[in-house]
Amino acid sequence: MTELQAKDLRPGPGRSGTVDKEALVQAALDEIAHNYREANLSNVAHSYQVSLAYVSECVRAQTGKTYKELLQKHRLETAARLLRRSDMTIQQIISQVGYENTSYFYRLFRTHYGQSPREYRMSRLTRSTFADRR
Repeated sequence: MTELQAKDLRPGPGRSGTVDKEALVQAALDEIAHNYREANLSNVAHSYQVSLAYVSECVRAQTGKTYKELLQKHRLETAARLLRRSDMTIQQIISQVGYENTSYFYRLFRTHYGQSPREYRMSRLTRSTFADRR
């Protein structure tokens, strides 16, 4: 790691060089949970007066995943829940969870769940209809 890269990972001057890493990571996770549609790690970095690289490194060190991976997981789980429990169209769900690119969402969803959003919804409807008949 170069000196410049190492400097990027240090806390910013706004906190006298000390930042509670756990609080920083929790703020990043809260950003995902409460603002997943428009979540942005820059918001957390700005509020703690640290670099984006520093927040990103803290999140990865504590969770084992990148902020983007955590955000995608939350968005996909929310989309799956909406597919199961709502009558929203797939396009409405895509927008609701914060994706603008439909084909990108479909690709992520298929990779994560092994089927398209429509197939996922239909398979859940079939299961619940079968369970209701018992």
